[in-house]
Amino acid sequence: MLKKLNNKLKFLILCVFLLIISITIIIINGKTCIVKFNNIDSSYNINDLIVETSKDDESIKLENKEFKNGTLSLKLKAIKPGKTYITIRSEDESFYDIIPIYVHKLGVITTSSYFGNCNGSICIPISIIIILTYLLYLIIKTYKKSMKETIYQYKNIAYLGIIIFLSFILLNQFFTIFNYEGLIHTIKSITETSYNFSTTLLPIALIISILISISNIVLIKKEGFKFKNILGLMLNIGFYIITFFPLILNNILQSAVWIDVHNEQGIALYVQEFVNLSVYAIISYIECILLSTIILQIKATKDKSQLNKDFILILGCMIKKDGTLPNLLKGRVDKAIEFRELQKKETGKDLIFVPSGGKGTDEVISESLAMKNYLLSKGIKEKNILMEDKSSNTFENIKFSYNLIKNKKDKANIIVSTTNYHIFRAGIIATKQNIPVECIGAKTKTYFWINAFIREFIATIYSEKKKHILVISLIIIIALIMIIILYLSKII
Repeated sequence: MLKKLNNKLKFLILCVFLLIISITIIIINGKTCIVKFNNIDSSYNINDLIVETSKDDESIKLENKEFKNGTLSLKLKAIKPGKTYITIRSEDESFYDIIPIYVHKLGVITTSSYFGNCNGSICIPISIIIILTYLLYLIIKTYKKSMKETIYQYKNIAYLGIIIFLSFILLNQFFTIFNYEGLIHTIKSITETSYNFSTTLLPIALIISILISISNIVLIKKEGFKFKNILGLMLNIGFYIITFFPLILNNILQSAVWIDVHNEQGIALYVQEFVNLSVYAIISYIECILLSTIILQIKATKDKSQLNKDFILILGCMIKKDGTLPNLLKGRVDKAIEFRELQKKETGKDLIFVPSGGKGTDEVISESLAMKNYLLSKGIKEKNILMEDKSSNTFENIKFSYNLIKNKKDKANIIVSTTNYHIFRAGIIATKQNIPVECIGAKTKTYFWINAFIREFIATIYSEKKKHILVISLIIIIALIMIIILYLSKII
């Protein structure tokens, strides 16, 4: 029966089941509570410590008290719903502590806050760990299935990013079990995960930031000051702004005087918490997307292509003023020739070259014709060249070339030759058009590769901007809900 249920329904059933179990355990065990006061001078004896509750309050009953190794433990029993305060003081007034106690309508006692710790509440982090583990299993399973279809899918970036972040949250949740303090502690641990994740990766991000800056400076020296050559520097500036924005805002809010109804904590504190949670969660999200993109990009460049191709599509780029190929484009064509020679040697099967690229307004001939001339100079016969000279970008390169290929052979095996930094996005563009391809990439200089990869990353992000805006909006909404819960737990 369970095998027939889809994964989403199984996940929902697991969540509901664990929720019911957790609530049941808390209701059964939560009618009593052990409250501990730590760091009390061990020279006291139990008779030196006075335990008091709010006057005329009958919501709880003190059943037992024990003092050992500087810790006073009080066993409380729920009598009726309400709120009270337990006060502990020594006879000489040298020690004094107070803690709020809540008795819920179901008779459950929570300490410190309305959503605080209670007897049996340890089942909450355990349930969260079970849910996260199962969710991680489902995501990994889905990711593997998607990768088998083709690596060139944007959802693979999303799946891998989720796997990275979920793994970090799961690890963080394991530690909360050892010092669990209730639902509020769970929320705080989740809110701190984003901060911990982003700060953990901060040293790596700083090193990468320095390397990007160096590569951009070298690139500008080698190829001149152009907008596309300073993308790395611009990304670095954005990185530093978003990283230090919470720190700057925190200093501003610390001087704010917005006070809550109890005059205990300013509303500014919760605004500060909201900004911190939102910003660091967004930073963590971007870091996960960047990490997964880098991993898949590297994997795409390392994957070996099958030697059974009928056509090799060469993606064009701007040619020189005299109609010859720049080193970047020459590398793509040479890589195509290298693949053809390897396939012919290993299998005896020849293929057709499809140089793709139209004529720009500042180009003397089409990019396709320039590549054809180069192929001819390398001994490739004209009958083995199929030109596509109408396209103006990668999307059109693949679309128009595929239409030409289909006229020659239906269900042809196609491989795309481009530069290594462009492999992954080119494959994604083909997949979005339902065109099955493999990709190979020509090497390029390191200083150029870094900036070019950033350009490809930004282009990939931009192509899915609606999804990213939706995710970021959800992050902000969830952060707001969590902060509201934290605030309400203080004023109830």
